Amino acid sequence: LFQWGYIEELGLGIDRMIEDMVQAGHSPPEFKDTPHSFTVSLSNERQRGAMPRWTQIMNERQARALTYVRSNGSITNREYQRLCPDVSSETLRLDLVDLVERGSLLKIGSKKGTYYILRSET
Repeated sequence: LFQWGYIEELGLGIDRMIEDMVQAGHSPPEFKDTPHSFTVSLSNERQRGAMPRWTQIMNERQARALTYVRSNGSITNREYQRLCPDVSSETLRLDLVDLVERGSLLKIGSKKGTYYILRSET
């Protein structure tokens, strides 16, 4: 196989697979050999760190909205609807109202010009 260019170096692939999977945050590959085959199983489950404390006091949609605001500086109702397309616009509006009442977000503007930013204490 090496002579035909199918492998870079004999014995290098398995070590490289293990190293790359662990560096990407995945569990190491599982290897199984039988008399007639060799199987490698790669897992796509990442080891995730603990969620920040502020995400534990709200629902998943609200945590997603706050993460979006932290990355982009603000969020509108329309942007929130794009983040959560399977949820009614009224439910999303109430999520944002709740975040304002909790002191996580600050509402700027009114009606169609409304957007939300992080409060400085968040």
